Amino acid sequence: MTSDRDDKDRARRLEAENARLQNDVSQLSAELSRIQREQVEYLQNVSHQLVAPLNAIKWHIENLTSNRIGIERARKVMRSIYSQSTIAVHLAKNFALMSNLEEDHALSALKEPLQEISLYVLAVNIADDFQPQGWDREINISVAGHGFEDGPAVLVMKPLMSQVFSNIVENAVKYSRSNTTIRISGSFDIPNDQARIVFSNQGMALSSADSTTVFERGFRSTEARSKYPAGTGFGLYIARRIVELHEGSITARPITGGAEFEVHLPIVGLKGKARYRDSKNRPTSR
Repeated sequence: MTSDRDDKDRARRLEAENARLQNDVSQLSAELSRIQREQVEYLQNVSHQLVAPLNAIKWHIENLTSNRIGIERARKVMRSIYSQSTIAVHLAKNFALMSNLEEDHALSALKEPLQEISLYVLAVNIADDFQPQGWDREINISVAGHGFEDGPAVLVMKPLMSQVFSNIVENAVKYSRSNTTIRISGSFDIPNDQARIVFSNQGMALSSADSTTVFERGFRSTEARSKYPAGTGFGLYIARRIVELHEGSITARPITGGAEFEVHLPIVGLKGKARYRDSKNRPTSR
C-alpha cells in the first residue's frame, strides 16, 4: 500500500517536473526566436544604412572622374563625400561596439586603455566631422569655449567617448530642423570630480515620457520611425552603456522645440580602474 502511494507521489512529481521543463523550453525557444528576429532586423537596418552613404560616395566619385563639373561644384562634391564617409564609419563603429558592450560588463574588461583628454577638443573634432552633414541640411554645430575650453583633462577611453559624442551629435543632426544650431557646451566641478557636457538641438521634440526610454536598446519613437524608417535605435543605447562603463550618467530632457542631452563623467575618478596610456602613448598600469 505504502509502495503504491510512493510510486504515485513520484509519478506526480515527475509529471510536475516534466511540465515545468517543457514550460522552460517553450520560454527559451520563444526568447531565442525573439533574439534571432532582432538580429536579422538589426543586420537589415545596418546594411540598408551603410548602402546609402556608400552609393552616394560612389556616385560622387563617378562625377569627379567624369571631368564634367567645375571647381566650385567639385568642392561641394568633396564635402559631401567626406560627410557620407563620416556616416559610414560611424555606423560601422556602432555595429562593432554592439557585441563588445553586450559581453563586457566591467571597465577593466575592455581592451582600450584610459587616456587623459580634453573633452573640449574632442567636442570640436566631432563637430568638425559632422559639420559637412549639417551643412547639407543648413544646420550649424557650435561648441562653446567659455567654461569648457580651459577645463582639466578627463580620464576616459578616448575611442569609446568619441563614439558617445558622435552618437549624440549624429542623432541631433538627423532630427534637427533646417536653419538651426546644435550647441555643445561643458563645465567642470573639480572639487566633486565631475565634468558636465550638454548637447542641445532644435527640431523633433522629445516627450517627457521618452526622456528615459530613448536610451533603451532598439527604442525609436513613432515620429523618429516615421522620419527615418531604417534607423536601428542603438546609438543612444550605446552612448548610455559607454557612459555607465565610465561610471558616469547620461540624461535627456525636452526643451522648447527640441531636446537636450547631458553627460556627467568623473574627471579622474577612474584612475587605477583600467589600463592607462601615458603621455608617450604607452599602455601602463595606473
